[in-house]
Amino acid sequence: MSTPADNANSNEVYVGRQPIFDQSLNVYGYELLFRSGHTTTANVIDGNHATSQVIINTFLEIGLEHISNHRYTFINLTRDFLLGDIPLPLQSEKIVLEVLEDVEVDDKLIAAIKQLSAQGFTIALDDFVLNEKNRALLPLADIIKIDLMVLDTETLKRHVTIFKKLDVQLLAEKIETEEEYEMCKELGFDYYQGYYFCKPHVVSGKQLPANRLALLEMIAKLQSPDCDMHELEQIISRDVAISYKLLRIINSSYYSMQSTVDSIKKALLILGLKPLKSWVTVIGLSMVDDKPPELITISLTRAKMCERLAPALGINEDAAFTVGLFSMLDVLLDKSLADLVTQLPLDDEVIKALLAREGKLGELLNLVTQYEEGQWQEIDQYTIDKALIRQGYLDALEWSGSIIAEIAH
Repeated sequence: MSTPADNANSNEVYVGRQPIFDQSLNVYGYELLFRSGHTTTANVIDGNHATSQVIINTFLEIGLEHISNHRYTFINLTRDFLLGDIPLPLQSEKIVLEVLEDVEVDDKLIAAIKQLSAQGFTIALDDFVLNEKNRALLPLADIIKIDLMVLDTETLKRHVTIFKKLDVQLLAEKIETEEEYEMCKELGFDYYQGYYFCKPHVVSGKQLPANRLALLEMIAKLQSPDCDMHELEQIISRDVAISYKLLRIINSSYYSMQSTVDSIKKALLILGLKPLKSWVTVIGLSMVDDKPPELITISLTRAKMCERLAPALGINEDAAFTVGLFSMLDVLLDKSLADLVTQLPLDDEVIKALLAREGKLGELLNLVTQYEEGQWQEIDQYTIDKALIRQGYLDALEWSGSIIAEIAH
């Protein structure tokens, strides 16, 4: 999956990621989304140089563990990288090298890919459509990525039939609808990628299941300005799982408490009302058990990134965090966002941001989601310093990863 070219300063380094799910909807890995680095003249050498800088920044300065969270990392490579004309400063463990669909296939390329495979790299064929020229790549592939927007249904099925006879795994990318996802499951794909997994599956005319209704009621109470310390303590204490996870977070390295916090009352006294409300909401959302856990990671990353960038736009950080956190409430609860926000005592500015992306909060949420999706040309329109945006994203990734690690136990 290639990223759009841009005409911005090639010194700017944007790094995003898109999750790749296995058949159980657990995250198998992340595809890195980065600025292609092409100048207005589309000079290929300049593009390779910029991509090289992105890889160096990602792996040497930022740190792979912060980007991939110890899962597989998928990286698009041009022919020059594959041939070794530009050094590839990567270790092979859990790295998937994607051979782009427009790379010229010849004996030199095949020999280079064989060498990379022998070094331990996983080889993926990106946006692969079988033809006589690229057929020679099939014995070298560990993963074949098929773009659903390129093939019609019958051609897709023919490709899957051919590839199923080989010792490869199949990845369906650009899944946009539930119908596409169900079709790919039926065809036997091993991995799935696309924005469908971050979209709501809203069942109209039906009430929320009891467990989700109870969760929504709890969130509504927590968001109420009338919720006081005593009521919050009661809400938390009634649920053993929430209490346990909350105490794990407070006693984690994130807070670095000098002494153990062993009671909800003590946690309230130390952290205060607002932070505890946020934590209980986050933990509650993480306990929706029929959704990919990655959705909580995305929600937390959005929330923290919104919070980090809020001062640059003169926005209240608490409101920014709430907007980011609740931006996927419809996906998690399978109910329209318009219906959900009417049941929560949210500020008008927060509601306008969530429903219509209006106001400064709406602008901030747009920026964060566009960065998340790798829409780099859209990012260029904002006046916020690009280095601040990138650092906000990376800080949010690191923070959400540490929190998920505590909640998961």
